[in-house]
Amino acid sequence: MAATRKKYSSNTLKDVYYDIILQRIIRDEYKSGDIITEKSLVDEFAVSKSPIREALISLCNEKLLKSIPRFGYEVTAISDKTVSEMLDYRVVLECGYLDRNWNAITEDRIAQLEKLVYKDYSKPEQREALEHWEKNCTFHLMLFSFSDSAFSYQQLAAVMRALGIAYVRSYWKTLHLTRVQSGANYHKQLINYLTEGNRQAAVECLQKDIVEFFTPGN
Repeated sequence: MAATRKKYSSNTLKDVYYDIILQRIIRDEYKSGDIITEKSLVDEFAVSKSPIREALISLCNEKLLKSIPRFGYEVTAISDKTVSEMLDYRVVLECGYLDRNWNAITEDRIAQLEKLVYKDYSKPEQREALEHWEKNCTFHLMLFSFSDSAFSYQQLAAVMRALGIAYVRSYWKTLHLTRVQSGANYHKQLINYLTEGNRQAAVECLQKDIVEFFTPGN
């Protein structure tokens, strides 16, 4: 059914159709390898090409779509093998940096992590899976930022963004849900170990959080 016309600004319309296409990718309505055309979306929503094209370009920039000139946009796939390799990369990078830069974890920095976690997760609650992933990213990237490695930080951020969509799609395929229950238990445990100065337990907790967070239902 075509979307009802409203007086949106061009940027707002772009965001509207970005969200619609993203949700279709997440819910596997657009499967990996499917071709999306600008014309089909313009016809479906009865809008001009501009906001549709902007939305598609944004999704290409995030590697969710691949532009095929004069043909359309292919929905990209992240294989299980690639997901596994990215998780291994995160374990090596994040756990290795935490261990090597242990002395950079000061009381003030622990307080920053604590404020973040207890502000966002004062109690377990239902969240959209993508929002849940983004809050998880914020925690991990803040912790990693204490190592003061701008290059590695950028690499980690890119990997986590790619993993995010794979995570939400996996959650949908496995449980047919897009909302998850979370209380950030591993993050809270990790903060406790950091506070206690328990280096080994902190590194082990971080590793479990990276690997087990990605498993739908956990």
